[in-house]
Formats: sequence, structure tokens, C-alpha cells
Amino acid sequence: MNATRTVAAALLLAAACSRRPDVPIVTYHSISTAGDEFTVSGEAFAAALDGLRNRGFHTVTFHEWLAHADEGTPLPPDPVIVTFDDGYEDAYTTSLPARRARAMRAVFFVVTSFVGADESHRIVRDEGGIRRRYLIWPEVRALADAGMEIGSHGVTHRRLADLTSDEARAELSRSKEQLEAILGKRVEIFAYPYNSVRRWIEPLARDAGYRAAAAGSVHGSADRFALYRIGVYRGTSTEALLQQLPRAASGASSGTPRAQSQ
Repeated sequence: MNATRTVAAALLLAAACSRRPDVPIVTYHSISTAGDEFTVSGEAFAAALDGLRNRGFHTVTFHEWLAHADEGTPLPPDPVIVTFDDGYEDAYTTSLPARRARAMRAVFFVVTSFVGADESHRIVRDEGGIRRRYLIWPEVRALADAGMEIGSHGVTHRRLADLTSDEARAELSRSKEQLEAILGKRVEIFAYPYNSVRRWIEPLARDAGYRAAAAGSVHGSADRFALYRIGVYRGTSTEALLQQLPRAASGASSGTPRAQSQ
């Protein structure tokens, strides 16, 4: 076995033995002034981005990570994936400008039935007394054109574990098809609504054509179709976030996600 294969085998073994993927994945929901648990202020968000940059982290997309895992494409040192769930309007109005100013990438998971055709058809929902404004398709395209990765968060944001296998399969495949038709590019990543996944769901995501799927801290692991993500909430300080992002070991900064258990 040559040196390259030896290193690759060691990385794969390390990932398989860990509950978390070697490349940490962080998840946000909304960046605004709303006072709920899932909303982070613009100031706190900017501080977190600066904290990541100052500690030497480099944001990458799932596509870049998987290109490394499957094809050996190199990653920058200390990579981190930053994701946003649900597809709120502030992904475009607040998150995108902050990331552009710092030349940082992100992954945005959208619920396709919550995306309106244009401004006059923007969807606004009352969620626990908070009015949530969702993205419209021109904004989703603008995110993709700016180099951000777009993933699916389902058609209706229903918990897949509560559905029949046919219903779950439809959520996975229909949302992917809608996004690909509108964006004109392959959609490779799925984020489970409510971060909820069960073993029987993982093969459905794979069979729908996704290359990986993200979960959360409860159901997440190093498995490619149930990836562990670190949640960032209203009370999460920059230091608390950074403490959950250990530097990758020397030579292992471009970690490999474990293949799905069969």
C-alpha cells in the first residue's frame, strides 16, 4: 500500500471511529432582530464570522468536501462548513452581504414550497408569534450565483420520520427536482427537517440522488447520510462556538465523511 493510500485509510478509519465528521459543520437558521431561540442577531453573526476567520478557519461547501473525499481534490487548512436551514429572507438580505464582505462561503437549505415566485408572491408565515419572511426564487438564484451552495430541506418541511416511505421519498425527490430545474445545476445535499433522521430514511436520500445529508446533534454522526452539525442559537457566543470547532490534526484537515452504513 503506497503512502497516499495509507493516509487515506487512516483518515477513513478516524472518521468511522468518530461521532462527528472531521470537517465540522455549523448550522444557523435566521439572522435578524427576532428574539426567539433560533435567531441570531446581525452583530453576533458578524462576530462569529470574524472569530472563524481570525482563528484560521476556511469555509468550504459540501461539494468541495465531497470532491476531496471522492476524488482527492485538496481542501484548504482548517475547513469548516457553515449552513443555514429553512430559507428565510435574511439569508439573502443579511447573511449574504456579511459573507461576501469576508469572502466566505455557505450552504443554504431551502423548503421549496415556501419559496415564492417573486416579491409579490413572497411567503410570510406566523411561526410562534414571529412573522417569518421566506426567500423568493430570484434570491435563491442570486445566492447560487454568488458562489453559495443550495441544498434541499424538503418540499413541505415535514419531519420525514413521521411520514410513510413513499411520502418521505417524494419529499426528497420532488424538492431536488424543483431546485435543479430552477437553478440549472445538480443539487447534491439534503438537510433533514428538524434534523430528524432514522436508519430507514438514509437509503432513501441516497437513492434520490443526493451525495450526502445533514442531521443535527441528536441524530448526527460521521455517516455521510446523517452528518452531525453544531447548532448556533441566540445564546451561543462566538467563544462557545469556537470551542466546539477543534483544529484538524496535522495532515487531516481535509477529512473524509464515512460512507453510509448499509
